[in-house]
Amino acid sequence: MSRSHKEVDGYSGPDAAQTNQYLRKVGGECFMGFPTYRLVYTKKVLDLSGGVWCDWDMTIPAEERGRMVMGLYGQVVPDTSAMRQVTEMRRVAKYPEFEHCPGWIMERWMAPLYWGTPVSWMAHKVEGTSIPKLGPYPHKGRYMLIGGPYPQAPTGPFLERLIEQWELMRDEVLAYEAATYVRKRVFEATESDKRRSDRWNHDASKANMEAMSPFFSTSLEAGIARQRAVEHAGIESHYGN
Repeated sequence: MSRSHKEVDGYSGPDAAQTNQYLRKVGGECFMGFPTYRLVYTKKVLDLSGGVWCDWDMTIPAEERGRMVMGLYGQVVPDTSAMRQVTEMRRVAKYPEFEHCPGWIMERWMAPLYWGTPVSWMAHKVEGTSIPKLGPYPHKGRYMLIGGPYPQAPTGPFLERLIEQWELMRDEVLAYEAATYVRKRVFEATESDKRRSDRWNHDASKANMEAMSPFFSTSLEAGIARQRAVEHAGIESHYGN
């Protein structure tokens, strides 16, 4: 029985219905009834991914979220705070590398075992939890990228040549693609954690320097700041300019 490619991952972007009908006719269907090939738009292709997520007030610019500053009494404190932080699975972009150059891509369906066993897939978990970093095991198979992105939806003859090219390279691609994909997903999760840590360190260092600036200045305002710091520390002797 023929099934829609959208059942595999819940794709809800532009349909390109005629092109996908053509691809089903040319490329056939897999044993599960999904079309072997499909054409989809990158921005609407999503994956379920496990991680620690922060929900922010949408009025706070992205570059200011989680920024660290120096507080009144020398502690490094967040300038803004997330409304909540939760560890769970969420839908994220499958192709974040195409965020700044979105377009149409052609994908090929691959069987579940191509992506490894359920045990190997679920071995990558969010630290301290049982939540899989890679999302649920792909029991319906998954689609893998074989061409694109293209600014305009490709036409029939171009897609046929793309299929022919992929089939010629099939054995070579099948030899490494699944392992590469898993490494890519794990790398993206690790890099996300690293970026958060690096940003915190950068903001904390900047906040420290800003807070210390009065102690290296000879202005009246700096003298007042130094006096307040001394008083807060419980030192009774005068510390001025």
